[in-house]
Amino acid sequence: MVPVSLFLPFVAFLLSFWRDPRKVRTGLYLLAALAWVALGLVFELSGAVAQWNDTAGAIVLLAVVLLGLVMVVGFAGFLIATGVTLVRREGRQLSNLLSLGLGLVLLAYTIAVVAVVVSGSLPAFLWLALVGLPAGYLGFAFTAFLLYGSLYPALMARSGGPVAAVVVLGSGLIDGRVPPLLASRLRRGRTVFDRLTARGTPPRAMVTSGGRGPDEPVAEAEAMADFLVEDGLPADRVLREDRSRNTDENLANTAALLAERGIDGPIAVVTSDFHAYRAALLMRRHGLAGYAVGAPTARYYWPSAVIREFIAVLRDHLWLNVVLLGLALVPLVVALAGGLSAQR
Repeated sequence: MVPVSLFLPFVAFLLSFWRDPRKVRTGLYLLAALAWVALGLVFELSGAVAQWNDTAGAIVLLAVVLLGLVMVVGFAGFLIATGVTLVRREGRQLSNLLSLGLGLVLLAYTIAVVAVVVSGSLPAFLWLALVGLPAGYLGFAFTAFLLYGSLYPALMARSGGPVAAVVVLGSGLIDGRVPPLLASRLRRGRTVFDRLTARGTPPRAMVTSGGRGPDEPVAEAEAMADFLVEDGLPADRVLREDRSRNTDENLANTAALLAERGIDGPIAVVTSDFHAYRAALLMRRHGLAGYAVGAPTARYYWPSAVIREFIAVLRDHLWLNVVLLGLALVPLVVALAGGLSAQR
């Protein structure tokens, strides 16, 4: 019988989600709960099998380790494949190399660990373990971000409640026209608007938010509004916020615009799926009630975009991550200092 305590970590996740799902810790709680349950079930199964046969119990543990290894290698291969596709289609800019680079690093580290285990070199294994501590911290945080960052916008798209306004964030124009990435956001925003209207709780406005870049003939907000009106949305329901240059300004300027129009209440922020979770975190920072919804993007583009968003979240919580990463590096630094002292 599986002990009830095995599922207690989910209580922390559910409480955090209930209080406000727009927190980094909520994703960390979810991954920790899943990992705790998975480990607990593995040990329960291994123990049960070992009572019948010691060898069978060891085989179960080995099978789990091999499964984990296959999953890591598969994930690395996915990052590499999508990274190559992105570079071929979008060019060799540094931001486009993130998925490819992370995949190669992950694959190289996995191969090194397997080689060391096979060789039976304990010192080499210890050094890899020490290097793996800070990498493990970043890996756990990234996995939590990836998991919850995919779950959150999907839940909000289906179950998000009534809002005073639907806000679509800009992402840049091409020759003054709405490109596919931005069109996807606008269509998802229209879907949210229509869904809430069909429920009998129509938003009071649809806001297009985006300023004019140095190479753009018009502000993003103007082109986005024209797109929505041509799609059949009444022009008097569309508000334009045409001064922002980034997500922080999108949210701050939109809040001011809605306040000027006397539109009060929660909002639904619509952006690309890879950006939705971070947009929700920024909404919370600005004190804006509501939720964020993600629009689909090309599969080859998504991994590198998610990695960029994760780096941005690390930057947004800079000092906390500096402290935690520093603590993870302490054993490696101590070992290196001890090694240098021994050589003297």
